[in-house]
Amino acid sequence: MLLLRYVLRADLRRLILLLTVGSVLVTLGNSYLAIYNVQRTLLVENTLIANQRYASKVAESAQMMLNTAQHSIAFSASLFAKEPLTSVKADEEVYRLVNQLDVFNSAIVVNSKAEVMAVYPETTISKGYVLPENTRQSFYERKPLISNPFHSISGHTIISISHPIWNEDGQYLGYIAGTIYLDKNGSLSRLMREHYFTDHSYLYVVDQYGELLFHIDPERVGENVAQMPLVQKAMTGFEGSAEGRNSKGIDMLAGFAPVRAANWGVVVQKPREQVLASLDEHLMRVFWQSLPLAILTLIVIWFLALLISRPLRQLARNAERVNEKDVQQSILAIRSWYYEASQLKMAVLNAIGLLNDKIHQLDTVSQTDPLTNLYNRRGMQRLLDEFEANNEPFSVLALDIDHFKAVNDRYGHDVGDLVIQQLAFQMKTFIREGDIACRVGGEEFLVFLPNTNAEKAFNLAQSLRESIASTQMPKVQRITVSVGLGCVHEGVTMQNIDLAIKQADRALYKAKNAGRNCVCFSDHVSSSKSSDH
Repeated sequence: MLLLRYVLRADLRRLILLLTVGSVLVTLGNSYLAIYNVQRTLLVENTLIANQRYASKVAESAQMMLNTAQHSIAFSASLFAKEPLTSVKADEEVYRLVNQLDVFNSAIVVNSKAEVMAVYPETTISKGYVLPENTRQSFYERKPLISNPFHSISGHTIISISHPIWNEDGQYLGYIAGTIYLDKNGSLSRLMREHYFTDHSYLYVVDQYGELLFHIDPERVGENVAQMPLVQKAMTGFEGSAEGRNSKGIDMLAGFAPVRAANWGVVVQKPREQVLASLDEHLMRVFWQSLPLAILTLIVIWFLALLISRPLRQLARNAERVNEKDVQQSILAIRSWYYEASQLKMAVLNAIGLLNDKIHQLDTVSQTDPLTNLYNRRGMQRLLDEFEANNEPFSVLALDIDHFKAVNDRYGHDVGDLVIQQLAFQMKTFIREGDIACRVGGEEFLVFLPNTNAEKAFNLAQSLRESIASTQMPKVQRITVSVGLGCVHEGVTMQNIDLAIKQADRALYKAKNAGRNCVCFSDHVSSSKSSDH
């Protein structure tokens, strides 16, 4: 009888131990799963937003290039309208178009009889050549035109940007056109290859019919991919983001934006698997770092569970509520009237505290740029959400290192990283308490100035620019920066916040075009002004 009672008592202890340890492990596992699901959703959403914004930036660059090309062609056509259209003058103009802009690969002048008057360089087409009917789109349209991609006699896939020539009496004299190769020798391809990614992201450009104008694989240029769902979204002419599969069946997170001058679509995408790989790595790091203490905690629980009954059941019930905010207070309220129960209670509290610390660490790492310790795009988004929730006005500075590519090319990327780190350190020591600096790209930064009007922000930006220009940097000695300014004065909504950031970006491009090393307002900021040095 005594032996039977001992066995039953031993089984009861094993059951208590099993329930206690199982509850802790299941609760911790459920917490890890909940954290993973939340972080995964945030990573996917932030990647979609980042890709959409990057696609918009690339589309804007392509739009600017096409506008420049159209204005150049229109100017050339206007020259022929004032004087007789002669072969000599036509030769001079096509030579100038190709060699001055570095946009066109070739240029041509066609008269009112569809005959080639001038061409540069002279390769497969010669003067006097009569255009075939299937290549007379610009000839018959008689209006400014960006043609659909087509295969030229020289074997290249090209687009043509043309403008009709009219004399002062309104007589049609023909047209002048410049061509852009869509292979690696073309200006469009060079522009797109400037946007190089190191994180498995890539971009491509399609026309309104779904034909590839640019792709990281040159062999695919000219391929029609209109059947792909992501391409169909990009062909709508609207900016947005979506999840979908590419032609190889890989799940992608894509952002797209239109180039409206030519009815093209720019798509920036990244494999979903690569986006989530970093999350898996962070969670595994948390797991391995917490494992020793977790094992120690379980050993403590093992020994204490042999001697406890009611306090242990209370701890198990509260362990199932580990995700609730008041769980630690509930555990503290448990009456641990003997030494072993008190130690078990402290072990569970330590485990919960460790989990909370690791969660906080994971959250901090995911919001911080590892090179500069500034906020990254995700941390910046949380900051913007706070601005919106508190209806807090602010000014924003978009800052970019001038000629940073030359620094990397001359000194190497290691020196470039040192320059970025030194610049980030100088920004953090220069800005005021409460101001926040973010790194949003390779050499691109955003500085948010809460409750700061445009004039004060402009003065601070000027001082920061001058301080950077006068500070010695590693290896390169001196660098300069260009700064653009945007503001949100009232109505702090996410739409207005995005508008302010876009204002700062436009002002930054304005500063770049003004010669760099200067601060510029966006044209939409009241009392705008700029200062060049």
